[in-house]
Amino acid sequence: MSDKFRRAAAGICALTITACVFSACGDKAVNVPSDNSSETQASGEASAAEGGSETVDDGINAIFGDIRTEYNENLDLSDYALTASDVPADFSLTLEAEDGVLTGSAVTHDMPEASGGGYINGVNLEGDSVTMTAEIPYSGFYDLNFMTKGSAGRVNNVLADDMKIGDITTNSPELFGDTPLNNIYFEEGTHTIAITPSWGYIDIDCVTLTAASQPITEDTYKVTPTLSNPNADENTKRLFKFLCDVYGKYSLAGQYADEGRASSEYEKITAKTGKTFAVLGLDVGNYSLGSKAHGTESRTVEYAYDWYKNAGGIVQLCWHWTSPEDYAVNSGDQPWYSSFYKEASNIDLDKIMNGEDEKGYQLLMDDIDNMATELARLRDAGIPVLWRPLHEASGGWFWWGDCETESYKKLWNVMYDKMTNEHNLTNLIWVWNGQDPAWYPGDETVDIHGWDIYAGNHVDSSQSGRFADMAANYGEKTKLIALTENGCVMDPDKVMRDNARWLFWGTWSDPFTMKLGVVINDEYTTIELLTKAYNHERVLTLDELPDIKNYPLD
Repeated sequence: MSDKFRRAAAGICALTITACVFSACGDKAVNVPSDNSSETQASGEASAAEGGSETVDDGINAIFGDIRTEYNENLDLSDYALTASDVPADFSLTLEAEDGVLTGSAVTHDMPEASGGGYINGVNLEGDSVTMTAEIPYSGFYDLNFMTKGSAGRVNNVLADDMKIGDITTNSPELFGDTPLNNIYFEEGTHTIAITPSWGYIDIDCVTLTAASQPITEDTYKVTPTLSNPNADENTKRLFKFLCDVYGKYSLAGQYADEGRASSEYEKITAKTGKTFAVLGLDVGNYSLGSKAHGTESRTVEYAYDWYKNAGGIVQLCWHWTSPEDYAVNSGDQPWYSSFYKEASNIDLDKIMNGEDEKGYQLLMDDIDNMATELARLRDAGIPVLWRPLHEASGGWFWWGDCETESYKKLWNVMYDKMTNEHNLTNLIWVWNGQDPAWYPGDETVDIHGWDIYAGNHVDSSQSGRFADMAANYGEKTKLIALTENGCVMDPDKVMRDNARWLFWGTWSDPFTMKLGVVINDEYTTIELLTKAYNHERVLTLDELPDIKNYPLD
């Protein structure tokens, strides 16, 4: 399924006008209470005085209540040994595409300049493929370098033994050029390596396997627990310290569930596996001014409050940022609630960020200010947040990615500055998910690197090539790396074996977890694997978290 199609379904679900589900709320607004510090307490009292509204203790707490009575005080934080590699440094094995098995429209062409005197094309549509067989003499990690030719940016799938393990991006339109996928683990023995089309329309000469040139080491997982914001509050520092401590030893189970503990995801996953995800993913899109202009309501802040305060979990927030009202197409097949897509938006971010569109710039700043107000409610309640705005920019399907890279980076850094310095949001851990180093805004404004992977149906591979690429090529400082969205749940045994130890994963909901919001959908992750993952000794679930509010900083 394409990202665009996926987002169309997910976005409409996430941003449709919602009603208040809290019977205890009545017609009143619900304020998240401040914590016990004098500064935030004063802020909370002022807010209550101005609005005359109840605190969340009369709303959220009345419905859900505190479910945590015990915390894991004996979490094993000893190092978990990395998988060793037996591949000699000088190993090299080349497989010719023309010697492989072809399906569909794939055909062989003679070409004296090619490495084996020929190449393959016609791997364009579903059903087309070229599959090569390799006799692997050593168990360990390999770099795979495909020699391909095609228009810049063409992305296609790589499979090992009929399982997708990553993708390659062709950037050589005239001559065969390097197209790498690195750090892939193979056991000694016979294996198949195949290319199938995602975009298609490439020529394939060969693939060469060599010893991994930039293997994952213990240093990959040694992240200094210092946040980009030096003024981060205590709860945020404690959460970040915990994340740094478990990195490389465990992965945290995560799930998007728009209604928190009131969601079907929470109920069905817990009932099916006997465990509950530790990281709750929520979307703040309904708080956008462009959404509010159409009457949207949201209780995302309340759900986030409950997950951290009452359930003892961790909150990740993403933002499907609908365009300001004046910039939304809002006609025909481009409704306002899809205006985070470029096709449904009239935003020209290049003009906005270079000063040509002052009105557009001000509207974006107003929206950032508006969102900061919502996030400040969580700050005042002592709730730290994994904050993931402006995601998947390099894909080009969102308006914030339909621009030059410099415009995107300016917007990221302006948002960071306003939220951090102007609005004093001391509770944010900044998760960058732009998915291409050219879009990286800099180490100074990023705390965690994230990637979203939708690999297909029943693909449980670790995607170690993507993990290794991020570890080696994104910024100068070592950062935590998370699987911020996924379709299939990865097999934890492969994650640990392949040294691709994603900090957490966040499975998107419908259709990847739920079918019509009613039953668990096993079309992407089997019930067997879902249960295995949630009960794995190297996956932390909600019941296995320590008391993060009091997690030691030393």
